[in-house]
Amino acid sequence: MFRPEKDTLTGLLTRASFHEHAQGITGAGLAVVWFNLDNFKMFNKRFGFERGDDILREIALILGSTFPADRASLLARFSDDNFVVLTDWAMVEMNIDTVQEYLYSLHENVTLRLRAGIYFPSEGDDIRSSCDRAKLACDSIRKNHSVSSCMFHDGMSRELALQQYILDTLDTAITHEYISVLYQPIVRLPAGKICGAEALARWNDPEAGIISPGEFVPTLEQYREIHKLDVYAVKAVCRDYRARNEAGLPLVPVSVNLSRLDFELCDIIGEIESAVTAGNIPRHMVKIEITESVNDEDMTVLNLGIEKFRALGYEVWMDDFGSGYSSLNVLKDYNFDTVKFDMKFLHGFDINKSEKAKYIISSNLQMARLMGMQALAEGVETEEQLEYLRSIGFDKAQGYLFGKPMKLDEVFALKRGIETA
Repeated sequence: MFRPEKDTLTGLLTRASFHEHAQGITGAGLAVVWFNLDNFKMFNKRFGFERGDDILREIALILGSTFPADRASLLARFSDDNFVVLTDWAMVEMNIDTVQEYLYSLHENVTLRLRAGIYFPSEGDDIRSSCDRAKLACDSIRKNHSVSSCMFHDGMSRELALQQYILDTLDTAITHEYISVLYQPIVRLPAGKICGAEALARWNDPEAGIISPGEFVPTLEQYREIHKLDVYAVKAVCRDYRARNEAGLPLVPVSVNLSRLDFELCDIIGEIESAVTAGNIPRHMVKIEITESVNDEDMTVLNLGIEKFRALGYEVWMDDFGSGYSSLNVLKDYNFDTVKFDMKFLHGFDINKSEKAKYIISSNLQMARLMGMQALAEGVETEEQLEYLRSIGFDKAQGYLFGKPMKLDEVFALKRGIETA
């Protein structure tokens, strides 16, 4: 007998109970709707988690009244601010509009946008894949604020298939080294000598061809498999380093990218310590890059991880500064040795025309200096940009002006000179 497990906050079904109960419900005339509340983490930061919980309970009540169980609707809270409804297809779009209008009416002074993705299952579709398709439709309008709902269409099928392919073949790609590690040079300013490199994963699959990091990294983060990639990349870096070291060749520090999820999904510090020890690498030669997209929920685990890395002798860098909403909070809450300024600061930058861009860059540089951090500008593409960065005192720079991602030996073949450690 089915005994549904309920979400303790909202009283709706949990993901597992929803899947179990909905698995046998098939046939035409059904719709799966995936709801997501935009920028909910920012709402929590602004108004507090207690008010955030109130919002989630309100949404559950609104969904319950709009998609009532006596009309064969099934509702669940999947995680955080994600809700799923299995319901009759009739008037589903009108009901979605009703939900949004009701939410607006309750919070006229706060912008709360509840996005919805819709999928109409065919005979034989399983509930998990139906939910995945509804979520994909919902995600497709994340940056389109002119619409609040979207139906899944065939054009989204490739993305869903690619996501599944990435998840299914990750272990094989790692075993057979279809995923390689390339290095993009980092130069010291003002001299322009190479003082380091960033390790970047590239996937060249024998069947799917080149899979871009913009496709495989978000997928692996979403499905909590990113630690496998990051551990593999660190081990590859340490092997490359050891080979050059044993050959008596020059070396520069290498930065490796970690996801905030690595600190939850594995013993990332232990993994890196093991690889560094095996490669006979001094810890100061390995820099740990962590993206800006950290949030309050991760604060304790991540903060402990950062401090342990620094106590062991590793530098920890903040990657992609300026790419998200929480740049200043992140700098306030975590201790970083270097801040990497996001390439979006420099995209299309013309020092003769863009006074705003100049002000943003210089003021943020001063802030980093006052907080005792070095500053690295990434995404440098022109000599004009480089000259300006030199003039205001950036420590380091990185970008296609100095070289694309390449093999480690090719970094040292560049005619820029090497700042040896």
